[in-house]
Amino acid sequence: MLKLFTHHRSVSAHRVRIALNYKGVAFQSIFTGLDGASDERQQYRQINPEGLIPALWVENDLVISQSSAILEYLEERYPERPLLHGDINQRARIRSFAQIAIADTHPLNNLRVLRYLRDEMDVPYDRRRAWFEHWLHAAFGPMESLLAHQPAADYSYCFTERPSLADVCLVPQVSMAERYGVNLGNYPIIRRVYRACMALGAFQAAAPDTQSDSAHGSK
Repeated sequence: MLKLFTHHRSVSAHRVRIALNYKGVAFQSIFTGLDGASDERQQYRQINPEGLIPALWVENDLVISQSSAILEYLEERYPERPLLHGDINQRARIRSFAQIAIADTHPLNNLRVLRYLRDEMDVPYDRRRAWFEHWLHAAFGPMESLLAHQPAADYSYCFTERPSLADVCLVPQVSMAERYGVNLGNYPIIRRVYRACMALGAFQAAAPDTQSDSAHGSK
């Protein structure tokens, strides 16, 4: 069985949990703390030298780090229920949208960056909060525009009639924004897509508030 090293609040682990659940892949969740100085986290570096979450243990000689690499691996290994579908143009739209979350937004707002701003740069909370919200809105604005101007704007999900990699990457960002009380009033399409996704069992089972140290992903 696959083993996912995860944390319930990790945005990148959240997107991997959604993909695993959506594809119906059995996996074991191994919960790992976010305290970089802890003994547990130092032991985790023997599995993933970067020390970041998530990591997917496949077998003794294959541990995949970086959520985008894990998502690509799952798409190739379990193609029966694809997250990249449609024609070549549609798949390009899905990939581009997903990268706004994976590459442009999450790296600026993850915990280690916010902790560095606090601990090393002495940035006060209100300024850290402004940083956090700035980069979320810098992502959600273009995402909303892309969804509004796609060839068919009446899908329940981002770009197709069923969830895709775009939805897998959008939902954790919205979940985090809601958890921290960010005003999403300017993004009606994003909020509609989020509601549609959260009506599905695969997304519900991956949500941060459903995770526990004894939880297993194949719920």
